[in-house]
Amino acid sequence: MQRVKRRVLLICSHHLFGESLETILRRVDDMELLGPMELSQENIHARLFELRPDAVIVVDEGENRMNVSSLTSAILQQFPSLPVISAGLEQNIFRVFSAHTLPARSSDFVEAILNLPPSNPWEAAQPGFQPKPKP
Repeated sequence: MQRVKRRVLLICSHHLFGESLETILRRVDDMELLGPMELSQENIHARLFELRPDAVIVVDEGENRMNVSSLTSAILQQFPSLPVISAGLEQNIFRVFSAHTLPARSSDFVEAILNLPPSNPWEAAQPGFQPKPKP
């Protein structure tokens, strides 16, 4: 039985890092790489609907961090079931984001908050982070 290839869209602003990831991802037999696309592409939502990827990888560098956050948020709002994977040059980690849509009743809202995973978000926080002002 043949496995279905995962369609993955690569969006990046840093060409060398993007090329490195592209080289790695194109070698995976069970993956169809779409892109890379520029991070600043205006019609990203139309392209997502047209390409219909199974996941989106957004590669950022320090100066584009706020653009990546906005793009990730916008993708998850329009396509809540589409996983977004964020990778960067500053840390040797990647993050996987997905949205969870829940009913908007007050009891469900309170229950969702009380049932959040028992992790401490402040352990990994970076003190002193200040977003750069836009020119």
